[in-house]
Amino acid sequence: MNIRHFAIKGEAFCKEPLHYTDCGLDNIYLRNGFSLDADEEDQYLTVADIDGLHRAIGMNIVLTRKAPSGKELRFLRHELKMSQAELATVLSVSDQSVARWEKGQCEANGAAVFALRIIYLLSLVPDDERTSLLDGILERLKRLSEEDETTDDIVLSYVGKKWQAPTMAA
Repeated sequence: MNIRHFAIKGEAFCKEPLHYTDCGLDNIYLRNGFSLDADEEDQYLTVADIDGLHRAIGMNIVLTRKAPSGKELRFLRHELKMSQAELATVLSVSDQSVARWEKGQCEANGAAVFALRIIYLLSLVPDDERTSLLDGILERLKRLSEEDETTDDIVLSYVGKKWQAPTMAA
């Protein structure tokens, strides 16, 4: 298990990182951005920008190379506010498959993991920008399917101190 440390930039680190298990994951530690308060009977944890922390955890999960664990899949599903059945429908698998993945009984297939990563990343894009982003992706995929595949040559242009999208050589 990889231990993952999270911190708020510019805030001093605590001597001992806090083992943060409230998210349902066993490997999350906070170096700062929290306070522990106590009254006569209980101790209370307060986390600064809890939504931001959960986004950072989710981004870390979807942008690392290894396949997410069952608990990490469950974390992502909860962040997406989806039931197992809803996620199963979106991924074109059975809800029992999602349940088995989350229990660690079997691993999710590569296509499902890839799709879940994309779905999570898209969930972070503001609603008013998501449609144009998806339209751009779909248009690019359509153009790819229509391109001439007679050559493997890629021609690149450097314009205005920036590399431009490649065009296929004829």
